[in-house]
Amino acid sequence: MIKKSYQRRHLRAPFREHVLYTDGGHIQKALSLNLSEGGILIDELPSFPETDEVSVMMQIPQLPAFRNFSLLKMQTFSKDLFLRQVVRATAIMVRRDELSQNLDNIFRSKFGLQFTKISDQHQKVISDYVSNFASNLIYLQTMIDSFSSDDEIKMRTRTLAKILGYNEVDKISLLRNQVSSDYKSLQWL
Repeated sequence: MIKKSYQRRHLRAPFREHVLYTDGGHIQKALSLNLSEGGILIDELPSFPETDEVSVMMQIPQLPAFRNFSLLKMQTFSKDLFLRQVVRATAIMVRRDELSQNLDNIFRSKFGLQFTKISDQHQKVISDYVSNFASNLIYLQTMIDSFSSDDEIKMRTRTLAKILGYNEVDKISLLRNQVSSDYKSLQWL
């Protein structure tokens, strides 16, 4: 019997930012969904270039460890304060998921891109982003698990959820499900 491993080669983290890529002589923009040292999942585009490789460029935020922040520092922190590094890579399409189950998605696909050329420095930037996001996600999950204990934890939970890109006004059960799903997808298929 063949034992299958469903563990990913690289940890990945949600990365909901715009990415630029080349399509012939044109520059196109897509929305990314997640990022790892090995590649990126992009969305919100009807097609992808037929070429073997494309150049991609993205700005990666440098996330701090929010567990070390006071509540006031978290509340006054803005995503605009993240230092960002531009990362360039060459990638090939390795996966395409059609989303045509409903009319809203009839002309849309998700594309999984695998990096084929990326500098060690840029790969380190991605690795740091994924590690720090994972650490902050674990911290958020811990706070969600002790959500009803006191008001400061409730405010920290909502504030960190907002900083990490979640809707801070969602019911805690919905937020728990979203965070749990993202946590599982860090490492497992």
